[in-house]
Amino acid sequence: MTDIPTFIPGESYGKVECERGWKWNRGDIPFQDYDLWYVWRGEGQLNLNGVNHSLAHNQCYLFRPGDLVDAWHNPHQPLVVTYIHFEASEGSAWLDSLPSRCDIASPLAFEAYLDRFVHLMTFKEHRHVEEASILLHLLMIGFEREIMSGGEDSSSRQNPHFEAVMKIAAAIRENPAKSGTIAELAKRAFLSPRYFSLKFREVMGQTIESYIIEKKIERAELLLSHHGMTVGEVAEALNYQNIYYFSKQFKKVRGYSPSRAAKPLVTAPSRDN
Repeated sequence: MTDIPTFIPGESYGKVECERGWKWNRGDIPFQDYDLWYVWRGEGQLNLNGVNHSLAHNQCYLFRPGDLVDAWHNPHQPLVVTYIHFEASEGSAWLDSLPSRCDIASPLAFEAYLDRFVHLMTFKEHRHVEEASILLHLLMIGFEREIMSGGEDSSSRQNPHFEAVMKIAAAIRENPAKSGTIAELAKRAFLSPRYFSLKFREVMGQTIESYIIEKKIERAELLLSHHGMTVGEVAEALNYQNIYYFSKQFKKVRGYSPSRAAKPLVTAPSRDN
């Protein structure tokens, strides 16, 4: 596997809404560093090394030293972009192996990293350069991951309800005991229960019912084996109506009873001889 370089944040960065008459005329001035350039919204055109690209939301560009760029936008649909200039050392061949453009199909974490980077560098928080370097590392791994998932495996990511389903799945993982009914979950996704169930299965590869059960049993096993809770306490904590139904469901999923998963408490040895 190619080594990922060390990232060195530059002094030029920000998130801006481009002015009505904005344009980028530097087609005869090569880049001296790397620039990660992400489009949040708006419309425009970009010419990169003689190749034209139509700009749209969730596009990310990686400009490299030597690149030539011209760009302009629709003043009625102005671009909003984040730009981060940086340098790289000890393995820049990995960066040079990546394509110049990537469409970010799952922008939630990617955009959070972008915003955190700009915040850090703007307010100069404690050890901000170190954290910014780590964020660049994460952003470029995300960039590469999106490229690698661009084939057949990305079909679920193109689902228009992908982000809504992923947020709900994350909420279930966070607190499976309070996952709620399918009707309640569907309402949060602004979908009918039937359509929500269909889209959840398309994105996650399993039914919403099986996903909730899976996450409940995963949590139950952790509470039993590492927290010293009893089977009854775990059943109650995860909102099972009774211990018998919990035990039956646990055994069906895991193949053994929850009492077997419980970690026995270590007692001090008796002093009696």
